Amino acid sequence: MDQRDILDHQFVTAAYIVTWTIQLAYLAWLGWKWRSEKRNAERRSRETQ
Repeated sequence: MDQRDILDHQFVTAAYIVTWTIQLAYLAWLGWKWRSEKRNAERRSRETQ
C-alpha cells in the first residue's frame, strides 16, 4: 500500500471510531435518562399512596 492508501485507511478508521463513540455515548445517555425517569415515577407513585 502506498502512503495515500494508508492515510485514507487511517481516516476511515478514525471516522468509524468517532461515530461508534458518539452512538455509544448517546445510548448511555438514554439509559441514564430512562433510569432517572423510572426512579422519578416510582417516587411519584409512592407519594400518591
